[in-house]
Amino acid sequence: MDGKRKNMLEIIFKAREEKLASLNSEDKNFFKVHNIDRSARRNSLNTELEKIPKDLRKLKEIIIVKLDDYVETINRENWYLCKKYYLAGLKDGINLKEEIK
Repeated sequence: MDGKRKNMLEIIFKAREEKLASLNSEDKNFFKVHNIDRSARRNSLNTELEKIPKDLRKLKEIIIVKLDDYVETINRENWYLCKKYYLAGLKDGINLKEEIK
């Protein structure tokens, strides 16, 4: 695919990215049905971390930082893969449309 089309696909992705990232009622229902609740999981993690004795406070802080870093890495990886698959789908659609002509 030429650079002009690739650039146009990037523009389309950026325009849709924010809209696609917001949760609608279907998304919320899916999360509920599949027990996906980030804040509940975070609260559960914090509850367990609070059980670490005060004299191990430094360990607790290190664990929190490492977990946050890990989650951020997963989030960045997922964003990249979602973008890759979205753009691949757009390219496939364009190629299919050209083949049909």
